[in-house]
Amino acid sequence: MAAQQEFTFDETAAKAARGAPLTRRLKAAYGAGSMADGIVAAGLGFFVLFYLTAVCGMSGTEAGLAKLIALLVDAVADPAIGLASDRLRSRQGRRLPFMIWSLLPFAAGFGLLFSIPASLTGIVQFIYVTVVLIILRVSLSCFVLPLTAVGAEVTDDYRERASIVSFRLTFQNAGILLGVVIALGVFMAGPTGLLERSNYVPYAWTCAAIMVIAGSIAIAAVRRALPRLHGPERSGRGFFSGIAREMVELSRNRSFLVLFGTVLTYFLAYSAHVSLALHACRYFWGLDTSAIQWILLSATLGPLMGVPISAFALRYIEKRTLSITAFLAIALFLMWPPLLQLYGPFTLTPASATPLLFVNGLLVGTAIMVGGVGFQSMLADTADEHELLFGVRREGLFFSGLTLAYKAASGLGGLIAGVALDAIHFPSDLAARGPGFAIPNQVLEKLALISGPLPAAFAALAPLFLFGYHVTRKKHAQIIAELAQRNAEKAEAKA
Repeated sequence: MAAQQEFTFDETAAKAARGAPLTRRLKAAYGAGSMADGIVAAGLGFFVLFYLTAVCGMSGTEAGLAKLIALLVDAVADPAIGLASDRLRSRQGRRLPFMIWSLLPFAAGFGLLFSIPASLTGIVQFIYVTVVLIILRVSLSCFVLPLTAVGAEVTDDYRERASIVSFRLTFQNAGILLGVVIALGVFMAGPTGLLERSNYVPYAWTCAAIMVIAGSIAIAAVRRALPRLHGPERSGRGFFSGIAREMVELSRNRSFLVLFGTVLTYFLAYSAHVSLALHACRYFWGLDTSAIQWILLSATLGPLMGVPISAFALRYIEKRTLSITAFLAIALFLMWPPLLQLYGPFTLTPASATPLLFVNGLLVGTAIMVGGVGFQSMLADTADEHELLFGVRREGLFFSGLTLAYKAASGLGGLIAGVALDAIHFPSDLAARGPGFAIPNQVLEKLALISGPLPAAFAALAPLFLFGYHVTRKKHAQIIAELAQRNAEKAEAKA
């Protein structure tokens, strides 16, 4: 019976299929899954800390701690999810069952997070937020990790992988853009829209419905791509047995460790910055909701420029060089606007600050896309190197390992942001204080520093790890050739 339930892969046919170009239609349908991820990223990145503190009355430390607990639980679960999606044998392949069964839970989790009953306060409110965040995070990982792994294994071509990453990141940023527009352009528009609790409920459930639609499109695309994918490892080991050995293998892969360090440092900085972006825009820069919408949108429109730039640049320079340049640029763009406002020769009004921040946001988004395309396609190349070194493919475990770093860093960055708000005595529960409440200038100046220059200083450290990455275009071609020869020898031996 077990043999009947197992999906049958023809490795020879799959190898030939992976050498054929992917259609844009398939890439776009596959990328749609990342739109759901992007909507979640917008909600958790831009709005949740503001919602929990200014609207629901939680302290910054409590809100940050709830986010950290959920992310740490998720981060611990990620390697198991990744390894399970590497080893699963089913009629629908390795990755697809995880995506199918996790789609509705993470969409519902997002809706529930922004629908906190007003009657919940104190420790009960904290427990509610933490539990819902855990459900949302873990179920989202069960969808995103297999989806990302498919992008790494659906083709063996060096440049085609960069194209797949571009599609995925483009749709992810489209999801972020859509999440911002639905929030600030529809449900939270108006002078007090951000502070009205009732606005967040329809926003969240509208986003949840869109997630289900986008995720379903991606599931259909992965189902069509099954003949191109690798089969599960043939092993007599139990489903989760050997996970410690697998993690030891990762720790012996220098390229993976370099990428792990980069992710850990960068997202610590970026998460702290994004968590405080809404606070800084509204209270330090004094922008209204319409202007804030354009500022947040600029970082999601920038990637549209980043896609052709990265595609052009990768024809002539290495992925590592491209990513290092982009990450350093991000640090610069995060740092200079608040320093100009605090210490420059003139003070920007909200009207004059808006176009400057919009252009700067475009540059940030462009750099994020350029760096992301180079970085994530490096990870796919490293998965090939891992197979050459250890004889097994571990795309799921690879991406879950990097996701562990991302989530742990993001959780810590969110906690740092929350603690920093309390440390500078930024007031919570602004909705209850009324629109006439004035925040002291010294608090606003400290808000500018903790939301811009401080995260930027950490972000500048992240690309330094990449100087230790050595899988170049030439070396990757050699890896693919050696793997092809090894697989051919195995096929001959079986014959």
